[in-house]
Amino acid sequence: MTPEISVVGEPGPPVDGALEQSVRLAFMVLSGVTILLGLVWLTGNIRSVPPDSNAIVVRYGKIMSVRHSGLVVALPGPFENVYFLPSQDKQLSLHVTRDNTDYSSDETDLELQESDDFYHMEKSRDAANSSYLLTGDGNVVRLDANLFYRIVRPVSYVQARPHVPAALRRLFYAAATDVAASHPVGDFLVVRSSFDTAAGDDALPARRAALRSELLAAVNARLAALRGHNTDPGIEVARIDLMVVLPPRAKQAFDQVLTAEQSAAQGIAAARTEAEHILQEAGRERDRLGADAAAAAVESVHQASGETAAISAVENAARAPSADTRHAVELQAWREKTTAIFAKAGRVTGIAPETGQILLPGPMPEQPSEAGQGEGNIP
Repeated sequence: MTPEISVVGEPGPPVDGALEQSVRLAFMVLSGVTILLGLVWLTGNIRSVPPDSNAIVVRYGKIMSVRHSGLVVALPGPFENVYFLPSQDKQLSLHVTRDNTDYSSDETDLELQESDDFYHMEKSRDAANSSYLLTGDGNVVRLDANLFYRIVRPVSYVQARPHVPAALRRLFYAAATDVAASHPVGDFLVVRSSFDTAAGDDALPARRAALRSELLAAVNARLAALRGHNTDPGIEVARIDLMVVLPPRAKQAFDQVLTAEQSAAQGIAAARTEAEHILQEAGRERDRLGADAAAAAVESVHQASGETAAISAVENAARAPSADTRHAVELQAWREKTTAIFAKAGRVTGIAPETGQILLPGPMPEQPSEAGQGEGNIP
């Protein structure tokens, strides 16, 4: 073995301290995180487009392409941005309403807030009344609606996206103003009782459906007009759900009218029920009287038939072809009737018509009293 020989006083290799090791480790970790973040940044715009969506690739504010379902590969931001939009088959909704101010108008609210400032009072009242539309028959209504629209031109929609809700609200109320002015309030909501409506206007449901279709067509026509002025929002309204609101005082008046008409309808229905009941009772009484009269007539006919049976028998026998038979029957009938008549008479005397001779003396009278004995009675 060769012994190791160390020279005292010569310096060895430098040894890193704890601080240097910590800095080196932190730098390595930071480098790894930076590399990972760089990879994430480079692949951040590699996305999958769902089947019910569209992807818009925008580079420095300019739309580069529209991608449908599948994989989209784009430059990382801020060079390119990817926006996802619903497909044309999917509908979006927007609630459109005009909220009143916090001032309570005497024309549109039951609670009137008095103010010492007449100018402020008039201005606030006009602002509160601006949410109502004038109908063709001089009434006022407020239309709150849910608009369901779909994106038909994604590029135009992305360009006008911040302004689409405001534009839809303005277009809806512009179209609603024209449509409301050409229809009575009855086309918007029920202001008459169902009894009166059924009696007076059977086409009212069809008219209400036509009004909503007309409003939808008017909104889409205004959207098409915007497209011609290079301000196309890229949407199309598919359906409009209306909620019609009356002013509080008018609503209270209409409710009172409806209540009165319903009460009248109930009274008419009760009267008709009572009249039907009376008619049924009269019909039953008529049937009973008819049955009694028919039974009495049958009984009278049977009784008359029984009383005339002998006469009918004689009449039938008298129709016999033999003259002797007819003569015998007639003689027998004459004798029976004569016997019955004589049985009822108190005294019968038969006198010959030519000679005056008594042929059939009557019965002898009763014996006279003792005072009259000895005197005879010559008939």
